[in-house]
Amino acid sequence: MKKMVIVFGLAALLVTWWYAAAPREEIRCCVGGSIVFDPLVVQATDAVDQSEKFAAELEMLPLDLPAYDDAVFLDNGKKALVTAHDGKIWEVDFIANAAQPFVDVPLMAWGIHEASGDPTQLYFCSAGSYEDRPAGEVAGLYHLDLSTRSIVPLVLNVPDTKTNQQRPVVYADDDSDAPELQADGSGHPSRKVAVCDNLEVSEDGRRIYFSEPFSYEDSSADDAIDEAVALAPNGRLWRYDLENGSTRLIAEGFHFINGVLYDPHPGQAREGSVVVTQTSLFRVTRFYLSGPKAGQYEVVIDSLPGMPDGMDRDAEGRIWLAMFTDRSPALTWVHENAWIKPLVMRLPVALLLSQTKRTGVVVLSPDGSKPLYSAFYEGSKLSSIASAVPAPDGIYLANVALNSPDRSQRKGIQRLRWPME
Repeated sequence: MKKMVIVFGLAALLVTWWYAAAPREEIRCCVGGSIVFDPLVVQATDAVDQSEKFAAELEMLPLDLPAYDDAVFLDNGKKALVTAHDGKIWEVDFIANAAQPFVDVPLMAWGIHEASGDPTQLYFCSAGSYEDRPAGEVAGLYHLDLSTRSIVPLVLNVPDTKTNQQRPVVYADDDSDAPELQADGSGHPSRKVAVCDNLEVSEDGRRIYFSEPFSYEDSSADDAIDEAVALAPNGRLWRYDLENGSTRLIAEGFHFINGVLYDPHPGQAREGSVVVTQTSLFRVTRFYLSGPKAGQYEVVIDSLPGMPDGMDRDAEGRIWLAMFTDRSPALTWVHENAWIKPLVMRLPVALLLSQTKRTGVVVLSPDGSKPLYSAFYEGSKLSSIASAVPAPDGIYLANVALNSPDRSQRKGIQRLRWPME
């Protein structure tokens, strides 16, 4: 009898834990299926691996600067503004070897980009670190005037759409069915921006593309980890028109859309396609906006050896992918065996994060199809690279402390000397 009481008690505890530790409905409803990773991509990155040289060419600039997510360089690389994890944008003066807060932003800025042709104007995505959100501060796309340090919201609301879980959608430029919200709020039912992650400004400076990896309210850091495991198709890409103030849906039904770049378009008035990183899917994807493939998408490169976060182009047009963390054997097995995911998503976040060991970069050809350079690092200098931003004197690596309980701690700046000697 006593044994039965113990068994029933343990069973009750197990059931209670199972429901209490479950991820939110928007994630657990839509867990992706098992993945088959293509080993040829890892072989291609291994063939151009420069991990030893990468470690040797790393240098630490000992600045009093918190960990940051992205950077934009000004005055021919003499200064930079970085989106720090203490909720401020910091100014870095490389000549004076000094850093100081430049402006306090709503929530916490992530991606940042200069305006085309005007270095005094910047745009940034603000979404916060999920916890301790100050009252009245909201996620969205913002404008920063460097001369006055004034911040103006551009997009705080987007069209409220329901994702087709079975079929991702890309809207061509001439598709009249694309959900669009006008500057005055008309045109489509709307909702608040949940997460503004990364952004890209068109070459002519008239359009801003920004990513929303998932769109549920009151998201937490734990939700982001569950998203990475589940591979739920909750990601969206939006476009804001600076001339008329409208916000248009470009793509939805994709997993964790993050970094975004427009494709080069010589001889054409505007971009005909954009590429995005699908971080937890280890993939780069292209969305066609015009031309023969308008409204379609294609996988540019898949089965990458790590999670691609931010993307930037260097002067030669090559794409620098920040590998936030490597695709560990444990994570690979979980994605190859999706049946285990309901259990994995109930495990402590600290246990899941402990599986991440290395971070690095992968450089792709301008069209994104061919790895040209690859390097991974494990050590004290770098934790998790969120962006790899080319500058005149090297590649600046945004070193986010993934496993640190305090991401606002002073981290300095890590720079990769490039080109390597």
